[in-house]
Amino acid sequence: MLEPKQESKSSELINPVDELWHIELLYGKHYQFSELTYGLFMQTKLVGGASRCYLVIDLVEDFDRILRELSVFGAIERTELLRVIAYAKQLKIRGVYRPVPDLMPFIDGRSDGGEGQELCRLVVDYIVENPSLFPTVSSGLYSATQSLGVVLDTESYIRKFGESVVGVTSEALYEILELESGNSKRLVEITRSWQQAGWLVKRSNQSRLQEAIRPIADVAEVRRFYLLRTDM
Repeated sequence: MLEPKQESKSSELINPVDELWHIELLYGKHYQFSELTYGLFMQTKLVGGASRCYLVIDLVEDFDRILRELSVFGAIERTELLRVIAYAKQLKIRGVYRPVPDLMPFIDGRSDGGEGQELCRLVVDYIVENPSLFPTVSSGLYSATQSLGVVLDTESYIRKFGESVVGVTSEALYEILELESGNSKRLVEITRSWQQAGWLVKRSNQSRLQEAIRPIADVAEVRRFYLLRTDM
């Protein structure tokens, strides 16, 4: 099997926003794809030096969201981001990239500050501060319209998933993390980083990260939850 070729032809390519941004094309694994793919890493040269990384294939589809996110901590105009996308394409064509084992640590923020852990802590703190919204399975108080999750306190669930585990609905995560409604890609990125770090519990062999849980012990109805450890 041939290794991806990495050429050194960057002398002809000029970063169109070099005064304000450090840009680097990354090449590595991403859980959504069987083939290796590309990520674009952008770090502001303004105070703070914050950075973001996006899949190259998402740059056009998620253009407005990316422009807004970069503008929070850096300075970039719509026309400049369009030039950055064209620049990324040329880097890709000419083979100017940095190979990495996995793109996810860059995309979810663990490569420069632990955003994944920060977001998980935000959810766990919310659970602890709002116990009425997360009743125990044994209490039978779970409501599909009122509850945001359920504490897995029965012996069978503790045996299967461990102690201090709470099931949280996807709707609750959108609300707590203040994600745009329907931004499933971002939710997948965040929850996948939690799984990799060991904060999200997954026992089934299915590709989805949620587990099928009976939120009321004596009722056969099953719902799907993200299972988070609250002892992180």
